[in-house]
Amino acid sequence: MIKIYHFPNTRGLRAIWTCEELNVPYQVEMIDFSPEYRLSPEFLRISPIGKVPILQDDSITMAESGAMVHYLIDKYGNGKLRPETDNPKYPTYLEWSWFAEATFTSSASEIIRHKRAFPDDINAEVINEFKRRATFCLNALMNFLADKKWLLGERFSGADIMMGIALTTYARHVAEPFPPIIQNYFDRLSDRPAFLRTKQAES
Repeated sequence: MIKIYHFPNTRGLRAIWTCEELNVPYQVEMIDFSPEYRLSPEFLRISPIGKVPILQDDSITMAESGAMVHYLIDKYGNGKLRPETDNPKYPTYLEWSWFAEATFTSSASEIIRHKRAFPDDINAEVINEFKRRATFCLNALMNFLADKKWLLGERFSGADIMMGIALTTYARHVAEPFPPIIQNYFDRLSDRPAFLRTKQAES
């Protein structure tokens, strides 16, 4: 059975959500997120970089949440959650999957890291710069979603899982309101039964 090492409200939600959408059995193991445990020899044997999520599937061990989503879809999806590689929408699927993590989430993550590293000396200029970058990303997403239900149109995909957790992270840690188009999209994501089960799995 797939095992996912996780801590609440982190990127492991992507792997859990993908399993829920595909009805793939999995087990979640919540870890102690303290630096003492994450950097202990015990956990470093599982995660050499001392971070979550970690996905184990038989002899496979993975530490990148986006790669987990694609791996699970490719191995267990049976055509669900992604277009075929010769489908004209396949490049769009890839583009928005990686935009979610590499471009959008990176800005939100820098805000989180700065606040954690300098809780008593937060630099407003640094925060505002990364908010500006995140706003550019949100504007691009808003324009793309203007006439769409999901990123691929009427079809929900792994790209929406990637983006959904990116938006969840932003909403939780940056707490800036979304434009109406993105808020409506975020609400649709949050109302999916598989997402609701995902949140229950970490409670």
